[in-house]
Amino acid sequence: INILLISMTIFILFFLFFSSIHGFHKMFSPRLFKRSYMQMTNDKYQFAKDYYNFYRKYREPIIQTTETEFDYDSFVEKNKERYLLFEKNMQTIRETNLYLKNQNNSFTIDINKYADIIDFDSDNTYDLMKEPITDLFKPEAYFKIFQTPFPYLETIFNQNNKLTYNWNSTGLLSPVKNQGRCGSCWAFSATSALETFMRINGYNITRLSEQELVDCSKENYGCNGGLMDLAFDYIIKKGGLLSYDKYPYVAKDQNCTRKTLLPSLGSHLSKYQYTIPKSILDMKINVIQTPISIALDANNIFFRFYKEGVIDINQNRTGVLNHAVLLVGFDYDDNGMYWIIQNSWGPEWGDRGFCKIRAVPGDGILLCQQYGVYPTKIYDPSNDRLNYEI
Repeated sequence: INILLISMTIFILFFLFFSSIHGFHKMFSPRLFKRSYMQMTNDKYQFAKDYYNFYRKYREPIIQTTETEFDYDSFVEKNKERYLLFEKNMQTIRETNLYLKNQNNSFTIDINKYADIIDFDSDNTYDLMKEPITDLFKPEAYFKIFQTPFPYLETIFNQNNKLTYNWNSTGLLSPVKNQGRCGSCWAFSATSALETFMRINGYNITRLSEQELVDCSKENYGCNGGLMDLAFDYIIKKGGLLSYDKYPYVAKDQNCTRKTLLPSLGSHLSKYQYTIPKSILDMKINVIQTPISIALDANNIFFRFYKEGVIDINQNRTGVLNHAVLLVGFDYDDNGMYWIIQNSWGPEWGDRGFCKIRAVPGDGILLCQQYGVYPTKIYDPSNDRLNYEI
């Protein structure tokens, strides 16, 4: 039996290695649509009315009598710096969508609330991690293959069955949240993963405190970034996490004020596990059990202004993991498998706060297959023999 288990494990490891470095995928290497402000303003304020409508929708309502009486150019003059950035992004989005259409890509990008804020030609840390994730190799991620090889073998031999899964259809997933202007995505990803894991195990929870992690998890960097595994370490050390009501989110760094408040029942995480880097197989097996906190490269026009469809490109602009999200499932279309991801930029972003990214061998599109971590065990202090584990 031992020889059989060793042989199966070697086979799985070989399959994981082979599938992570092989595979054909169409390349997408568009010209980076850069324009100078001087180039963009040859036609005076060509998107003045568009910006006015954008401003009314995303910034503040403007009272007016009739459309014909409004002076759009004067409005732009009062908001000229932001308008120029809006115009620059508007042009880039239009040209990128045209290129995507010509390449038969199924996804589109569109103007959203970031259109007059984000400049891809400058230091872009509006709500991304200033301290990107770099510690990717976790040897313990591979140990689980030796402990439970059968799920891997079963998935390998049943790949053609096209099993799909989506936590968003179970009623157990937390609603889409909004981190605001703070690089606390790591805290949102970690709490959303734990909240769902608590519900899987029968605990009632509305929302855990992201702000407690921002203020009190000193191993992380608050609004400057952090790691979801370090967030889980903090929760294990403290015996749980406070509820949102006890420690609400304010989207900025503060002094830790947890004091002696009791954590939410069921939030006492006692164990977590990593995904195997670059392994689609491992991510599929584990996301069926619970949502996974993952990281990706969000500092590009494809993710920032994502609207709908499957992101199916092989290019990133920064090459670092600078944003944390939640992997909630996978599905298939005519072009293959894709990941389903919940973001923390509010429900007005993307497809009601979600996006889809094509699953391809290797690091993954936008580097989304490099790093993942998920809760696996909850300890109930009211019964020292009661442990919930996957």
